[in-house]
Amino acid sequence: MKPHLSMWIAGTLLLCAPSTSVSAQTPTFDGRGWTVGNQQKNANESLTEYVLPGQTVEDWKELVTSTVFYQPVPLDKLVEKLRSSLASGCPSFVWNVIRQDERTAVYEFHDAGCGGFEATSELDRVTIEKDGMYRLAYAAKVKGPLAPARRKEWLEILSQVPLAEGPVGARPQPGTPAAANADSKGAAPFKKFTTEQLVAEIRRVGWACPAGVKSEVKGQTPGPEGPMTIWLLECSNGQKYAVLVQPSGAISAFPQQQ
Repeated sequence: MKPHLSMWIAGTLLLCAPSTSVSAQTPTFDGRGWTVGNQQKNANESLTEYVLPGQTVEDWKELVTSTVFYQPVPLDKLVEKLRSSLASGCPSFVWNVIRQDERTAVYEFHDAGCGGFEATSELDRVTIEKDGMYRLAYAAKVKGPLAPARRKEWLEILSQVPLAEGPVGARPQPGTPAAANADSKGAAPFKKFTTEQLVAEIRRVGWACPAGVKSEVKGQTPGPEGPMTIWLLECSNGQKYAVLVQPSGAISAFPQQQ
């Protein structure tokens, strides 16, 4: 099951830098037994994804995502970049800013499914504090907007739940193993692919790529088998793909928005 487009955009920075797992207490949210499905952290940001019983971050119906950016960008620019990226090539995309000021933005969006991603409705809250930028989001794989009762419930939850999990001061510091891993000299060896081999793999998993123009390694990120190598592949039809390669050579691929 493919992840939703916003999950890919929100996680792009984390995927482009080595990270290390972190621990945090699980908030109760709406009391339905949410658990941590994925948790990563590097010197620039941290990401925690919560799933319900029987669901995973690869196969979910509802997902809560908490992200902390230690070096925040201007809030209005972040919100506009997210909106334009999600709307690109998606005629069914609907966006609504619920409220926004200099420190906090609360917005929602939904679509009928675009670019190979499933239809999703999402509520987000982004807040700037003196020690970083905090994003907390609730997403559900449904067509159209959230039901009024569910929307009201999660707007209330987003307004009450702590900004994000874990103290900002716990981020990796220079000289620690997590920060040192950001140096490409310390990266684990990776399986090499030619552009043609990546094109063949892209086609095998069902994505369109008539021919490859170029490919390059962008970095590594933790995976179930060990460090995954992140490749960027550009195709002759103008489409670009992020290709994640396991140490065994198994791959997963995600289209990048134009």
